[in-house]
Amino acid sequence: MSDKKRKRNGENGAERPMKKPATVSPLTGKVQVELLDNDQVLGPILAVTPGLTVPPRISFKPYKRTKILPDSESTELLFQSSDHARLDYIAQEEHDGSAESQLQDYIGVYDPATSKLQIVPVKRVVVRSTLRSEIEDMREEQAQTEARQNTMTAKRANLAAEFGSKKSRKAIDDRTLNAIHSVNDGRNDAAAEAVLKKMASTTVAMPTKQDLAAAVDSSKPRPMANLAAEYPGDVYTIDTVIGSDLMTILEVKDWVEASASGQGVSVPSRYVAKRIVKLAKNKQIQKLKVLRFILLCISFNSALSGGTGPRPKQIPNKGKLEAKMGEDTPAGCVMAIRRKFAPEGSFEMPRWNIDNLNTHIAAAALIVDDFEVDVNDLRDDLKLENKEIKQYFAELGCKLAAPTQTDLAKLKLTKAEAANHFIAKLRLPLSFPKVGGARAPKRR
Repeated sequence: MSDKKRKRNGENGAERPMKKPATVSPLTGKVQVELLDNDQVLGPILAVTPGLTVPPRISFKPYKRTKILPDSESTELLFQSSDHARLDYIAQEEHDGSAESQLQDYIGVYDPATSKLQIVPVKRVVVRSTLRSEIEDMREEQAQTEARQNTMTAKRANLAAEFGSKKSRKAIDDRTLNAIHSVNDGRNDAAAEAVLKKMASTTVAMPTKQDLAAAVDSSKPRPMANLAAEYPGDVYTIDTVIGSDLMTILEVKDWVEASASGQGVSVPSRYVAKRIVKLAKNKQIQKLKVLRFILLCISFNSALSGGTGPRPKQIPNKGKLEAKMGEDTPAGCVMAIRRKFAPEGSFEMPRWNIDNLNTHIAAAALIVDDFEVDVNDLRDDLKLENKEIKQYFAELGCKLAAPTQTDLAKLKLTKAEAANHFIAKLRLPLSFPKVGGARAPKRR
């Protein structure tokens, strides 16, 4: 081994490491200390969490309570949070007489630009946690106890036990002994749950009261009424009573031209004949088409044969039906009316279909006459009795009454002429005939 000592790096010409001893630079100038008064109730707070870790996303709600003292007033702060699933956090000042509770805490903020140090006194709160389920159980138990104590039955029982006779005290003892207390175990819960599931599966397909009412309404021989309508004109619309397809093929050009030239229009309906000229002069084409629909329905009804009583009426074949409804009636309109009211592929018109035809005529007349119809002419056109024509309008929700003085002036009728006239008015709310139920037994 060599006895020579190894030279340092510096002696060999190598660069020395760029390290400098850490030195603390002295403060330039003087530091100005300023003590601020913390007058704000919710200023800076120093929170201490002894023995627990508060989740970072827990938010606290602040509360304050002010005590009025003879010379001054003091304010105590409380912070509460229920964001945790099982725990409640409460942060409040603790004055337990310990050394820490007697100390005054401060927070200092130093600004190197101005060499100023601001010191602010802060309040110290201690954060504690409690299990929420225990508190809720205690509250529920206390509420149940108070409810039992405050019931009239309990009060009567207490009075009877203290001041009652032997018989009343014995009745109370028997009732207490015979009381049945249900045991809430897993078997009872499972049985109850199974029963409820069975009931739900059984009743899920049962129709509601609204469904039954809608089914009954749809099965009646009349146009579908809009029960949610806010105006009478929305109860039975042209699309519901006639339909857009049939309205497209209805022609009224001949009526408009004949009225414009002053020529009369001959139709086999008194109701239709009285309204053609007025509607044509006012260019009310939509109502003229509805009037043409009424004429087609009346002609179709007149073409039926037989069917006295409940038996169905007979529909003629295509050629005879077109001839009876008029040679000037387009064949497309004749077959459209037949398809709309007659059973498909049948030459019979049962009672339901005839009633459906007549209620559609009545609904169309409501549209033409602005929902106030003198049923006299329609009764004669359909060869019905007063009771029958009134029943058709009543099924639409109309109210029928004898004409008033205003109605007589509007219809230009005398009292003698109005003896057999009835006015059907569609007003909201609708008034449908009540379905008759079981008759009450006669009193003896």
